[in-house]
Amino acid sequence: MKNKKTNIKTWVVIAICLSLSACNLPSGNSGESEITNQQTSVAQTVAVMQTQLAVNETPSMPQIATNTPGVDLPTATLTSTATLQPPTPTITNTPAPSFRISKVVDVNYPDDTVVKPNTEFTKTWRITNGGTGTWTPAFKLVFVSGDALGGPASVAIGQTVLPGNSIDISVKLKTPATTKTYQGKWMLQTDTGTTFGLGANADGSFWVRVKVDQNLAVTAASVTVVPPNHNGACPVNLAITSSVTTNTSGKISYYFITSLGNSGTFEMTFDAAGAKTTPVYTLPVLITGPVTVSFYNDYPNHQEFGAVTIPVTCTP
Repeated sequence: MKNKKTNIKTWVVIAICLSLSACNLPSGNSGESEITNQQTSVAQTVAVMQTQLAVNETPSMPQIATNTPGVDLPTATLTSTATLQPPTPTITNTPAPSFRISKVVDVNYPDDTVVKPNTEFTKTWRITNGGTGTWTPAFKLVFVSGDALGGPASVAIGQTVLPGNSIDISVKLKTPATTKTYQGKWMLQTDTGTTFGLGANADGSFWVRVKVDQNLAVTAASVTVVPPNHNGACPVNLAITSSVTTNTSGKISYYFITSLGNSGTFEMTFDAAGAKTTPVYTLPVLITGPVTVSFYNDYPNHQEFGAVTIPVTCTP
């Protein structure tokens, strides 16, 4: 391209020179006419060359990028990834112990019962066989820890107890001379020497806990029911009283526990140590069946006494 531009410029210069040289020719009409024609021709030639030069020198227009509509790219769709759940642990059922206690009830001397110093008493528990094995008469109640309260190291249960059945087991104890709270823990033992008790693993003990004190306490109570049995028309009213003994003066509260429902709570005041009889509590009975009645000292002992059973047969 550069060489081509140079050649065109050269020809323009030559044409101009020829035009100038023509101006030096002799004057005359014919000459003037010829000169005029030559000048015109040269001028035309120059004009053509200039035009060509202009065309050739016209810079190429740069290509302007056009906004070509772009291709729509697919939009990425976020898909939720499933959460991996941890594997479910395998649950292994551990077999229950063959020998186990499922329930223990304080038949008497519930926790914190007040007992005088140097006093003998018999503690009784109602114990349920919660295992799969049968308890034999050679099984024992054994002391395991705490305050022995003068009790033996062990006591044979003396009965066969099938799974699901219960037995009352008692032990003779004696309070010390010092006033404070005492607690002794006990369990059962098989005839082969294996100790067992409460709980899923049969390793829990049960206990007796008493408060040794000279403060007011009910030391004895018995229940009397009139009539002691009934065979006849119903309903029949049972008259219930209790003879209660305390160790000193003070006020006690109590109620009667019956198989037909408990009575309300009553109070009775003692002017000195000794025995008193409660007012009559009347219990109506409408149907045939045995009726059990006991005295419960709600204060200060929190203790049940003197359960009795009254046979009742209703006839037309």
